[in-house]
Amino acid sequence: MRVLIVDDEPLARTGVALRLKTCADIEVIGECEDGSSAEHKIIELSPDLVFLDVQMPGMDGFEVLRSLPKEKMPNVIFLTAYEEHALQAFEVHALDYLLKPYSKERFAAALTQARAQIDKASKVEVATRILRLLEQQEVKRTPRFVVKSGARIQLVEERDIDWISAAGDYAELHVNGAVHLLRETMGALEAKLDSSHFARIHRSKIVNLSRILELRSVDNGEYIVKLRDRTQHRSSRTYAPTLENWLRFGIRGQDHS
Repeated sequence: MRVLIVDDEPLARTGVALRLKTCADIEVIGECEDGSSAEHKIIELSPDLVFLDVQMPGMDGFEVLRSLPKEKMPNVIFLTAYEEHALQAFEVHALDYLLKPYSKERFAAALTQARAQIDKASKVEVATRILRLLEQQEVKRTPRFVVKSGARIQLVEERDIDWISAAGDYAELHVNGAVHLLRETMGALEAKLDSSHFARIHRSKIVNLSRILELRSVDNGEYIVKLRDRTQHRSSRTYAPTLENWLRFGIRGQDHS
């Protein structure tokens, strides 16, 4: 069985690879640290099984699967930090998952089930199950972000975010005075957030529109944006129409990348 491992965390990929090393019938044909490279590798190598992290920056696991032609859809064991009730979607569609952190026994059970599925289910059946799962996820978009701090995993609800700032290759989610580091670009976050509730006001800042207390006009279309947490943020002229349209109509204006 030819296996591809996809996870943005090096230690997570290593953990899966080490467990697979003991299986004589398995060949690890590659590892990917992001969704884009995973998409290309799946199409190029046609693995029998993919260990696929659901929560990845930029292109997440579900987006990887949506991008694939139906005939290239692999068998999948999802790697996830979802809370328990969200995992029912995988079970309903007879798709296996490993809830991080997982035990040696749970890993072995998932692998056994994957072998059975590969033997019994046709590629069409597997693709149909995955596509149904993706349709369900599209309809029931969960507005939350998974943030990790050491061994701790937290779920941050979109509605609880006050503002977001860029921090190199990461973003800082500011929530009720706490700061959570997320490995996402500002562009990727802007695309995921509800545009009726969040606005990008600067290349390095996104704010929750419901948290705005005051706008103060400064130089040539720039504003000082004061939020309910008493922080102040200077907008750039590029994003002035966003704030002006929000003031006028209560909605976001034209998108800016």
